[in-house]
Amino acid sequence: MSFFSCKNDTSTKVETEVTSMDPYMAPPDSIPERTSAAALDLKKYQLFIDTTKTSVFYQQLDSVITSEVRKHENSIFKLVEIKKYNDQFLLYEPCDGTIPRYYISKGAIDIYGQNENIHFKLKDFMLSAGNQVLFKDEWDRSLSLKEVNEKVIRLKYGDSRAVYVTKIENIPQFEMMVNNCFGQKIKEFDKFQE
Repeated sequence: MSFFSCKNDTSTKVETEVTSMDPYMAPPDSIPERTSAAALDLKKYQLFIDTTKTSVFYQQLDSVITSEVRKHENSIFKLVEIKKYNDQFLLYEPCDGTIPRYYISKGAIDIYGQNENIHFKLKDFMLSAGNQVLFKDEWDRSLSLKEVNEKVIRLKYGDSRAVYVTKIENIPQFEMMVNNCFGQKIKEFDKFQE
């Protein structure tokens, strides 16, 4: 009877690199801190809550909205999407794209989103009851706006998930979480409350 050695050959070492399963994973220490954009190196990845309301991120949003408002001056509702985080509402500047905006008139809803712009025709129909406004589109899908508080509205359109929005004139009253992914794509922050 013979015994075979199970000893490993250590003469050849193979170097391996551990890679993340998700190439767009945000670094694990990405907890948004409240700070000024000017206090950070924006040429590196940063996830933060901008407390200044005067930074380049607010200026970019203002510039985009200013040009859109001219085009949608007859809209009944001019809204920008907000998110709920730690029981507070704030704007969210994604890594990829821009903050979604909604322009609603009696005849249409125009949605300027993170990756695309969409135009839906609405029937000439608007029902207002209490703190809720209801529209219907040409396929009878409903568009409802329900007031959450004096600054926040819950918008629900068709089968899509409901989102929180505020009137564009309320933008300066909200802080902005920024997912600054300078030069590379990073996973979007997904720890918001429903």
